[in-house]
Amino acid sequence: MKIWDLEKEKEGLLSALSLLRTERKEILRNSVLNIKEKLEKEREKAILEFCKEFDGWKRDYPFKLTKKEIKEGRKSVEEKDIEVLKGMIERVKKCIKPVTRTKKVVENEGVRIEEDKVPIERLLIYAPGGKAPYPSSFIMAAIPAISAGVKEIYVTSPAPDGIVNPYILACADLIGIENVYRLGGAQAIFAFAEGIGEIPKVDMIVGPGNAYVEEAKKECFGSIGIDTIAGPSELLVFANDATFPDLVARDLLSQAEHDEMAVLWLFSKSENYVKEVYRYMEIFGEKALRKGIIRKVLSNNTFFVLFKEEENAIDTVNQIAPEHVELIGGEHLKEKILYSGITYIGITTPVALGDYYIGTNHILPTGGSGRFLSGLSVETFLRRRVVVKVDPSFLRKYGDKAQRMAEIEGLYCHKEAIQIRKERIDEIEDWISKG
Repeated sequence: MKIWDLEKEKEGLLSALSLLRTERKEILRNSVLNIKEKLEKEREKAILEFCKEFDGWKRDYPFKLTKKEIKEGRKSVEEKDIEVLKGMIERVKKCIKPVTRTKKVVENEGVRIEEDKVPIERLLIYAPGGKAPYPSSFIMAAIPAISAGVKEIYVTSPAPDGIVNPYILACADLIGIENVYRLGGAQAIFAFAEGIGEIPKVDMIVGPGNAYVEEAKKECFGSIGIDTIAGPSELLVFANDATFPDLVARDLLSQAEHDEMAVLWLFSKSENYVKEVYRYMEIFGEKALRKGIIRKVLSNNTFFVLFKEEENAIDTVNQIAPEHVELIGGEHLKEKILYSGITYIGITTPVALGDYYIGTNHILPTGGSGRFLSGLSVETFLRRRVVVKVDPSFLRKYGDKAQRMAEIEGLYCHKEAIQIRKERIDEIEDWISKG
């Protein structure tokens, strides 16, 4: 267990974190590119081969599930769990902030600018469902997309031996999404990004996945939109008050159990408190079902940080920009935490509750990207549409200046496109007046 002294080791702490976040094995990218190349050459045949290799398919299945299969999947989920899923869906709906879709119009000196928002047309939600199903992430992606008015929503999920997790199917049925596919991994991302055989091409892909899925999303960005490159889960607990060490320990473990690359921080003014939290983490971690994963996180990716000055500590938190922050004590500091994906205030607001039932979205920026990205929301699925109209009066007043800007940049066809209109402005005005 290493304890970092923020006043003496701040640069070292940030450097260690930067190294941890940026380390990428070239073999990962090469593997993903090999999948892409094979798909481009062999199309559906390659997809089926990958399903047999990675998901253990013993025979060929149609990629798209039937309505009957979706209904049967729901029936296999106990009714008490159906009620839990329904409750989460309703909680997410209640937390969605209405988006103003009213057209905005600006008129200024002969220019009319109209701006409104239109939804994307075709969306793929990637719903993890292999080693660990995440129906919660499916809900978090689907409800905002529906609220935004996305026309076509597709869901794909890994299917070990051709079987999609019943909780994913139950969510699809409850939400009303009929386009469900049994396909996971990087091959699913490439297939939907391009459109292969019966698999449609989409405009955007959202939802978390493993490292191969995220690398594939990164490769596809530009030809399609994505939510973010989701990294391992992150939690920073800012314990401004030295209280409830056992509860804080459990919160840190709740993120450690996601995977061995999860990153944890505990900021505190008290060395004794840090050691007490760590003691509880070791005790509870050894009792956890995923104790092997937790051990690796505690050994490699956990930062215990002592601070004296609040301002310096908050500045460090803002530089880290973690996915989740828990602020334990000192609620006045919440306004100063600027770039976390989400900040939870007080001991009764654990990140685990936010992952499921508060209703705020848990698909959040990681790896420091909170400094320029926000979590998934209705606005993720909306695009600004801008329409501009220029009157002859604007050409008369500003045409010369626009021409000169074109000359400055050496773009003479730009200049001529403006100049010819100004030279023929009387003819153009006459044509406009005639309707």
